[in-house]
Amino acid sequence: MPSFIHTGDLHLGRPFRRLGALGKEIRKAQFRTLTNIVDAVKQTRSNFLVVAGDLFDTNSVSIRLVKDVLSCFASIAPVPVYIQPGTHDVFDSASVYRTILNSNILPTNVTVIPEEASEFRPVPDVGLFASANTTKRGGDRPLRRLSSLASGSDARYKVAVIHGSVDVPGLSIDPHEPLVGQDEIASSPFQYVAMGHWHKRHIWSQGGTEAIYCGTPETLEFDEIPSPGTVTVVSLGDIVQAEERVVGTHKWVKVSLDLSLMPDANAIIHRANQEAGSRTLLRLELRGNLAGQDNWLDGLSVDDLVEAIGPNFFHAEIDASRLVLHDPDPGEFPPNSIGRAFHEIMAEKIDEAQDPAEKEILQEALRRGVLYLSGKAGIRP
Repeated sequence: MPSFIHTGDLHLGRPFRRLGALGKEIRKAQFRTLTNIVDAVKQTRSNFLVVAGDLFDTNSVSIRLVKDVLSCFASIAPVPVYIQPGTHDVFDSASVYRTILNSNILPTNVTVIPEEASEFRPVPDVGLFASANTTKRGGDRPLRRLSSLASGSDARYKVAVIHGSVDVPGLSIDPHEPLVGQDEIASSPFQYVAMGHWHKRHIWSQGGTEAIYCGTPETLEFDEIPSPGTVTVVSLGDIVQAEERVVGTHKWVKVSLDLSLMPDANAIIHRANQEAGSRTLLRLELRGNLAGQDNWLDGLSVDDLVEAIGPNFFHAEIDASRLVLHDPDPGEFPPNSIGRAFHEIMAEKIDEAQDPAEKEILQEALRRGVLYLSGKAGIRP
């Protein structure tokens, strides 16, 4: 049965300014991932390779990068490679793909998908249907056009390539970008819809059509999953099989810690180091309502934490913007509630306490009790 590799959203040439000098290393990693993808084509003996948009981060990438990318694709000739211009490398008048086509540097096994909806035959039994994105804000319904074209094809297996968003009620989707309805997927003539644009792996299969976002093959941000990134190896047949294959080099991890449940800074460092790796990027988010003696973080700066964990990671950053120092307020609880009664009893005991040490303990008990009863902190194990 014919098979192919589905990828997209490589965003080659992205500057990664937030990473400073390390951005150059991630750009190198992106290219290594591209070579991993073409190696996967060879290893799986796939019949062709599909790039579902945003191969490049912009249309202003260097000609050296362009030539290196094309040389990489040429290395798997005669296996066909199909590149769909996306929304970052849109096929407009200033497109990098027009430069490629006008310079006659396109390898013979590589096809840049044109503006009009087109059918390609990578192998005799497979019809590949796609069109380039010609604007970043098209408001287009590309699957409708491709379905119309595919309905007249005699291909045994039909595959669509789409760079856009699934139009899902309740999701905050820009109505002006290319959209695909779930009903359009279900009623389409395709066995598989290779989707790009969303950077997380998502499955939107409907009816007899498998529709998958492959995600970014080399992770670009902390919220992208899976990480390290993957491609999708698709086998066509009576039943379509789609399997993930890891090709990414770096792992991006986000860890969120509630400091009201942490005993000290060493516990933070220990938890962070559980994710340690020379190719791991860590974002540590510190949150929680600190009370009284819980405010031990005053003695340790974020810079100190980064210095403590940084050597164990490719990159580490800390966000402490969600930390709150909590002062108990009886108004947090309704009258005649357990919380209000607790606050009143403890306040009375604090007023009656003569020993400063006892008063401090009672004040700490009041802070902690209000946090727990209000649900703003859990019970520390």
